[in-house]
Amino acid sequence: MQPWMSRAYDPCTERYSKVYFNRLEVQKALHANVTALSYPWQTCSDIVGNYWTDAPLSMLPIYKELIAAGLRIWVYSGDTDAVVPVTATRYSIDALKLPTVINWYPWYDNGKVGGWSQAYKGLTLVTVTGAGHEVPLHRPRQAFILFRSFLENKLMPS
Repeated sequence: MQPWMSRAYDPCTERYSKVYFNRLEVQKALHANVTALSYPWQTCSDIVGNYWTDAPLSMLPIYKELIAAGLRIWVYSGDTDAVVPVTATRYSIDALKLPTVINWYPWYDNGKVGGWSQAYKGLTLVTVTGAGHEVPLHRPRQAFILFRSFLENKLMPS
C-alpha cells in the first residue's frame, strides 16, 4: 500500500481474480469454461477483444431501443476513470437528445458529496467521486448506494 491509495483498494485484486476464476470448482459453479478452453481466464483478455465481432460500435442505438421499450437505464461512471472518462459519457448521452428531467446535481453519502447525477427521460447518469473504471472496487459503499437507488427506483440521495 502507498500513502496515496485508498484503504479500501487492494492493488492485487486483479491477481486474486485470476486465481479465483481459474479454479475448476468456481468455473463449474458459474457454468463457465464448459468447452474446456486451453488457456486460462484473464481480466481484459485480448482474445475476447480480437475475436468478438458481433458487438455494436456504439451502445447509443441499444439505449434508444431499451428506452423506447420502457426500460429504466442507469449509466454510472467513476469520475477518475481514465478508460471511459465522464466527459465522453456525457457527450455520448447528449447525442441521444433526451429531455432533461432533473439537472446535474450532487448526491450525498453521510453528508459528503458521493458524486453527481442527472436524470433524463428514460436514462439516469450517475458519477461516483474518487472512483476509477471499476466503481464497486474503488468505492464499494457509494456503489451500494447507487445500486440500491436503482433497485428501489429512487433518485440518488440529495
